[in-house]
Amino acid sequence: MASGATYARQIVRFAALLGGLALLIAVGPAAPSASAAGPCNKWGDKESNEITNGHARKAILCLINRERHARGLKDLRRDRKLQRAAQDHNHYMQNHRCFSHQCGGEASLTGRLLRVGYLGGGLSAWTYGENIAWGSGRAGTPRNIVQLWMNSSGHRANILSSRYDEIGVGYGKGTITNKSANGAVMTTDFGWTVG
Repeated sequence: MASGATYARQIVRFAALLGGLALLIAVGPAAPSASAAGPCNKWGDKESNEITNGHARKAILCLINRERHARGLKDLRRDRKLQRAAQDHNHYMQNHRCFSHQCGGEASLTGRLLRVGYLGGGLSAWTYGENIAWGSGRAGTPRNIVQLWMNSSGHRANILSSRYDEIGVGYGKGTITNKSANGAVMTTDFGWTVG
């Protein structure tokens, strides 16, 4: 009886192996992963004078999701309202030469999220956070900024939080002190809501 069960298991394993091999042959070689040819690699190392704002935002989102994916976390989805709040804050910082989560005369993050309609409207639960950064030249590439955030415990906590499922990315060419400089200012607003 024991040898018959072992023989039956070997046949099942062999059949499973043949089935897997047949599937591999039918499908063909694996296509390169989306991230290999996607925004992470295509635009992640570009300086602000080599990249569009839209491509920079896509690279930042890709690089953040790559960090999350490497740790078994779900990708963050782009949210238009968070995007608007992040981009508005980016503009405000640059226009007022201020590098802060709340510059003088500006609403708090909560106020900014209320203004764009991300919070409110009968929500029963929510949480949110924000990362900001800027850099000149090579220090201002999407990859370098995301790496800077990953090396900072508070920023890293926002990127890797399982509480968040949405993100908005703000990007502006220039620096806090010089909008025409080869640099970039970036804001990421993270969120989760239940309505």
